[in-house]
Amino acid sequence: MDVSEYLENFIECMKEELETFNNQLLLLEKEPENKDAINEIFRMAHSLKGMAGSMGYKRMKRLIQAIENIFMEMQYDKMKVNPELLDILFQCLNALKEHLSCIMETSDEGTNDNESIIARFDAILLKQGISNESR
Repeated sequence: MDVSEYLENFIECMKEELETFNNQLLLLEKEPENKDAINEIFRMAHSLKGMAGSMGYKRMKRLIQAIENIFMEMQYDKMKVNPELLDILFQCLNALKEHLSCIMETSDEGTNDNESIIARFDAILLKQGISNESR
């Protein structure tokens, strides 16, 4: 399937959603218990994961899936926002911005698989006694 006709729309949606992600992370820095921010980031991640997958951006999709997993656990009060998690989430934001820059320049997401970020998420889930294997 040729997705080039959807590329401009994808880029615009990504820009908007990454701005939302940034704003909600800043809110969580001030208000770690803010359920609206948690729910908004989960919604954003779920939406972006589908868009990235539809466009064939596998690395981006995998990173967004990791974000979605974390926020799903927060929605069910199995995890709380903390400084370590916020640090990783801001790294995710930067990684997603890098992917978007590559896409804007070349239509390709680049080669960064963000394994170190995903591994940090997995470690946090394990610390909480949550298995990532069921995802």
